[in-house]
Amino acid sequence: MNDAPKKRLNLTNTFFLLLSLLIALVGTPWYLAKSGFGWPEWLTFFCIWLAVGLSVTAGYHRLFAHKTYQAAWPVRMFFLVFGSGALENSVLSWAADHRVHHSHVDEERDPYNIQKGFWWAHIGWIFFDNEAPPQSVVRDLLEDPLVRWQARWYKLLGALVAFGIPAIVGLATGRLFGCLLIGGVTRLVVSHHGTFFINSLCHMVGRQPYSREHSARDSPVMAVLAFGEGYHNYHHSFPFDYRNGIRSWHFDPAKWTIWLLARIGLAANLRRASEAIVLKAKIEVQFERAKERMERVVAELREHHEPRLHSAYASLQQALQDLLTLQRRPAARVAAADAAAKAAAAAAAQPVPPAAGTPGTSEPHETRLGLVHHALEQALHDWKRALRQMNRLPRLPVAAAA
Repeated sequence: MNDAPKKRLNLTNTFFLLLSLLIALVGTPWYLAKSGFGWPEWLTFFCIWLAVGLSVTAGYHRLFAHKTYQAAWPVRMFFLVFGSGALENSVLSWAADHRVHHSHVDEERDPYNIQKGFWWAHIGWIFFDNEAPPQSVVRDLLEDPLVRWQARWYKLLGALVAFGIPAIVGLATGRLFGCLLIGGVTRLVVSHHGTFFINSLCHMVGRQPYSREHSARDSPVMAVLAFGEGYHNYHHSFPFDYRNGIRSWHFDPAKWTIWLLARIGLAANLRRASEAIVLKAKIEVQFERAKERMERVVAELREHHEPRLHSAYASLQQALQDLLTLQRRPAARVAAADAAAKAAAAAAAQPVPPAAGTPGTSEPHETRLGLVHHALEQALHDWKRALRQMNRLPRLPVAAAA
């Protein structure tokens, strides 16, 4: 018997979200058939959609919720004003819900818990009055006067951005109704569901290359639709990273915006996960999947190939650990160790060479780092070869494996 109290329906949220969706789905095709395409409507739509989308992803999400970088006050002000235009609540409330989501992902306390189904995670949770997270969750944000200002004036700011700007453009161009419909309501619905799909689809559909401990998944399609937020498995695995798409070809406009702001001096202290830590996470997932596949290999072949798989994995883990150990050494200690190594080399007539690639020896830091990188490359080569060999092995029928 479930004794949990029933949540009360939030009539304002429900009415607003459903009515705006209905107007966009019915009104937009009708207007386009009647009046055709007009540049004021679509320019308004695109400009507000872009400003609001980047303000939510690069601002609400990566700057305020996760503190992945620092930004100058004009940037913070821009994100707070145009982020209001998403009408997804003030940054205080948005960040509080999101931080709880990360702390309790897939658990009962997760506000948009995917375990309750697609519709709940997508939009259903907004239809009900949920228990507000304690203010201690966003204590750091409360210290920012701009954040407190936005929380006080959020509704007015949101209305001005979402509908005030389209109204001004419409009055200036003589296409008031079209700008309010396309640049106002339809843009709002597109912005809403771009965010909502990250909470729903990106916890159901896609790949999990970095972690299987949570439901978040990477979806390049959703990355295009949501300003780079679709690389969600990576984000949940490394939420402190200002990037979601870490490769140069990954579509991540929020990442590019933050990088550009840093280049012109408006952002600083961009945080990112090291390549070694990311690679270590990927290898762990690959090893888990390899062990599962190995269980379905014919027993005679498994006895021969399984030790090879474990040996390649152990070598790769050791190489990664050596690299991480060197990377974590403070710069002062590295410099002192290198100076001592040079002094010892100068004083000794015939120095005894240390073991190659061993952290903590008297070799210069750059030499040790190079040796460890070489060992890592070789271990990666062996690991990939072991995976390829395993994938070519014949499998047991599904029924027999079960």
